[in-house]
Amino acid sequence: MRLRHTIGAALGALVLTTALPTSAEATMGYVTYKIGAPGPAGSVKLDYPKSTECIEIPEVEAGKSEHAWGLDNNTYSQAWLFPEDECGGDRLVVKAGAKDTTDFKFKSIYFHDPA
Repeated sequence: MRLRHTIGAALGALVLTTALPTSAEATMGYVTYKIGAPGPAGSVKLDYPKSTECIEIPEVEAGKSEHAWGLDNNTYSQAWLFPEDECGGDRLVVKAGAKDTTDFKFKSIYFHDPA
């Protein structure tokens, strides 16, 4: 009987640890940004964004918006904003916990954990 409980507990712990994001896969927190034309813009929230890889803005890829802007970085990582697809062009760095006050127009983003 104890063996069954031990195996069940071990499997449960394994499922939990593989389901939670880790620092190698995602940055803790979330970002919000705007899409559409300035004025009647929509707002998008991205939870636990992937880190160490370029993220294309889904609404831009789907053709719903030409770009995103107004990033509010509520993560523990720097957000690097790029004006072109595949993290191309000159980047704008938004520090962890900060907002982009310049309304920089971006199509892709990369999260960087400074050492």
